[in-house]
Amino acid sequence: MKKIMVLVVLIMTLVVSCSYLEEAEKEQRERGVECRYGKRGGLENCRYIN
Repeated sequence: MKKIMVLVVLIMTLVVSCSYLEEAEKEQRERGVECRYGKRGGLENCRYIN
């Protein structure tokens, strides 16, 4: 019985950590991106807007 409870707790921990990482990635994708361009119109760099 103890082994089953430990297994359930480990699975729940894994599910929670995966959903947390998924949410963080989604949040990062939804943020806007700001890019800077050079004098000739060439792309210099891009960064996420906070």
